[in-house]
Amino acid sequence: MDENQDTQAFPHPPEPSYQGSSPYVSNFGPAPQRMNTLAIVSLVLGISGFVTGLLTAIPAVVCGHISLNQIKETNEDGYSLAKAGLILGYIIIGLAVLAILAAIVLVVLVVAFGNVNIDIKDLSDGTIAMASMLF
Repeated sequence: MDENQDTQAFPHPPEPSYQGSSPYVSNFGPAPQRMNTLAIVSLVLGISGFVTGLLTAIPAVVCGHISLNQIKETNEDGYSLAKAGLILGYIIIGLAVLAILAAIVLVVLVVAFGNVNIDIKDLSDGTIAMASMLF
């Protein structure tokens, strides 16, 4: 076999040109943007706040604000994740404040009306009896 015949049967690929273009076409498009890590952390902390309460709700809010500033400066992805973490964190903080206020009101009511004797027959009149007991 002739060496000239081998090169004709198995041609070499064209030499790539290094002028900024490639002979190969990519179907993947541009590289995806990076996801902001603190945005993910904020969302995870916000979701876990429903179990842990203020222990993770406050860090969710802090991480959410920091990640929103980073996203604004670096154009990273994760804006919606950071916003969701912030919203969940604020919701849990609000629920905790409401629970604390309800506990304070309950303690005040027990202290103020703790020695009132309520008879079962007074409760048969419904809300009128309840209102008369309070005033």
